[in-house]
Amino acid sequence: MNQLNRKNRIVLFIAILFIPLVNLFADFGLVLSEGFIAEHNDKTVFASKTTVSPWLSIPLGGTDFYMSMGMSADYEDKFTFFPELHKLEFSYRFPVNSPAVTAAGTNFRFGFRLGRILWQDPALLAASGFFDGLDVFAELGSVRLGAAAFYTGFLYRNTANINISPGDLTNYNVAFDWNDFEKTYFAPRRLLTSLYSDFPGFPFGRGGFHAGLLAQFDFSDAEEAYHTQYLLLRYIYLYKRFDLTAAGAVQLENTQESGQRTAYAFSLEGAWQTWFLRDRLALGIRWASGDGPDTSAFFPVVREAEGIVLKTVLSGMMTIRAHYEARLMQSLSAQLEGRYFIRTDSSSFADPYIVNDSYLLGAELDAAMVWVPVSDLSFSLSGGVFIPKTGKAMASDAPLRWTLNLTTIFSF
Repeated sequence: MNQLNRKNRIVLFIAILFIPLVNLFADFGLVLSEGFIAEHNDKTVFASKTTVSPWLSIPLGGTDFYMSMGMSADYEDKFTFFPELHKLEFSYRFPVNSPAVTAAGTNFRFGFRLGRILWQDPALLAASGFFDGLDVFAELGSVRLGAAAFYTGFLYRNTANINISPGDLTNYNVAFDWNDFEKTYFAPRRLLTSLYSDFPGFPFGRGGFHAGLLAQFDFSDAEEAYHTQYLLLRYIYLYKRFDLTAAGAVQLENTQESGQRTAYAFSLEGAWQTWFLRDRLALGIRWASGDGPDTSAFFPVVREAEGIVLKTVLSGMMTIRAHYEARLMQSLSAQLEGRYFIRTDSSSFADPYIVNDSYLLGAELDAAMVWVPVSDLSFSLSGGVFIPKTGKAMASDAPLRWTLNLTTIFSF
């Protein structure tokens, strides 16, 4: 008993010393978010998501540590509770007077990020989100060179949205189950490696050029592994209140059955910012190759939805987009967006209401408002409607589809 009391006193003593140190060197807080979702396709479905996320940040000169984790409760017919590590980043930038930096020259800087970090590919077409791994970078003046390696198999599948490789036997659509944690929690297993570079002001004084290579290695349960490699390019040009962004990707697909096949994707967007409402009008197009005699369907590592209501992915799809956003007041902003979906093959996108070979899926109209009355509190209301009758691929009796989202975020 005396030994136990002694241990308790030691723990209490350490805690008493630790709390002032945390207050002195660290910043910490809590984020509460509540979201309500209503969707209608054949029937109306109501759902909600509640998340409690504590976070901790420790800046120490050239070294920074940030951690955020949470517990969420999803409701759709029943409650599902699940934990998630949102971010765990340790970053270090070598000081200017370190021997390595001094030897490389005064304009040279380098460092690294380690843990669960936010990363995106140079073209913003293949991989974007949080990944577990290492990102090493070097800066020579304004030029940035980097190398990264990530693993996806420890992420939570429903928020990571890692693309499922062809032939993978795992059913990733099943609901999370605490009694079968390993088979219902984790995302598809991928190893990502990348070399990338950023060249601000190249080749002209405005804008910048981004380029990189990305390799995706499949560690799924598929009988035949599906490995892919990507060449990724993006260029941004700025002129006064106008900007133009062009990006492209070339993908090599490696399988034993079909050998090496090629897929392509590109995006182009032009935008204009006015003086009146601090608003922005953008017009753009995103296109990805479909499965055909000469090409394969483009395979993004992360399945980002092209629409809010019609949640297609980039594979085998072209999306024409018009977007307008305005700051109505200091605390209130609004967005309007219209999209038109066109298939580039007849197999990548599946829907029970598709009845013919037409590639014209239809139009979607979306709107959103965000109100931030104080810095620690925000409300957002967004929604959209997809109109099948504006296309030709779906049956004439295909129902109107709509989505409505209301989200509140409170941080302290």
